[in-house]
Amino acid sequence: MDFKVNVEHDGDINILQITDMQIIDANQRRFPDRIDGWKLTEWVPEKNDVNLYSHIKYLVKETKPDLIIITGDIIYGEFDDNGSSFVEFTEFMDSLEIPWAPVYGNHDNESYKGIDWQCEQFENAKYALFKRGNVFGNGNYTVGIYQNGELKRVLFMMDSNGCARINITDGFRDDQLAWIKEQSLKIHKTNPDVPFFICCHIPTRDFSDAYISAGYQKEHDESPEKFADYELGKDIPSKPGDFGRKRENVTHSKQVILPLLKECGFDGFFAGHYHVVNTSIMYEGIRFTFGLKTGYYDYYDEEANGGTLIALSGKDFSVKHIPYAAK
Repeated sequence: MDFKVNVEHDGDINILQITDMQIIDANQRRFPDRIDGWKLTEWVPEKNDVNLYSHIKYLVKETKPDLIIITGDIIYGEFDDNGSSFVEFTEFMDSLEIPWAPVYGNHDNESYKGIDWQCEQFENAKYALFKRGNVFGNGNYTVGIYQNGELKRVLFMMDSNGCARINITDGFRDDQLAWIKEQSLKIHKTNPDVPFFICCHIPTRDFSDAYISAGYQKEHDESPEKFADYELGKDIPSKPGDFGRKRENVTHSKQVILPLLKECGFDGFFAGHYHVVNTSIMYEGIRFTFGLKTGYYDYYDEEANGGTLIALSGKDFSVKHIPYAAK
């Protein structure tokens, strides 16, 4: 394992997923017409606590996490060319004194500060678990979760790539997939029954295949204007254990990695990227979950905004969205 988190208590191990914070500093906008109106005064550093940090503090209080995972888009990079939002976020996460494991989203690397500088901030943070890795992308690493010294689960934190400004298309590269297989085999040699999660920003086509397999929609979404819109259990019947809303088109990498995940012993896939999609669906023995968007930057559904609690109990786990309850 690249990193180890040892939980020294009995009972459930709590993992908090936060995603798509997309911190925007309106004062750093590159182009005057990118944002206007109320956003010019609301999306400024002085409002970061109201817009984001108070949310995370609430989620930590509610879930008491042993580990926090961040599935990308910490900042909206084109609004952080001096890096101040990135630094502030890193310092805030460290102030919680809880291990936190980030992966990149498609907007993080848009900042002119560059990937090397951002990686350095992660690597120097006291409580951050982050390693660039030796395959394509930045941030491909494993986190082993131990309880009282016994390995319970391994998280594969992966860079799903994708950044238009630096011409990186989304999707896992062949060497990343080979690395997943190689690492899983190594881990299973000494821990044959330990299960795995994969965590990244941009989902693979498997998430949409899960919708179709479960009968929630008949075909893949085609465009922003033509997509299936529903809430499971409300707008359409849901299968036991499935839940969440789908309020925008899910178009993504055409990649399918389900066979690899099944072969290697994965039973959970956690992603972000879509701000008003937060479904969690069991498909072929693997739970595919979109985390609840965190914070009031960019677009969001105020009723479906917060974080996602992943509770480990032995080899089993449960997933529950935790909405931010502002008072």
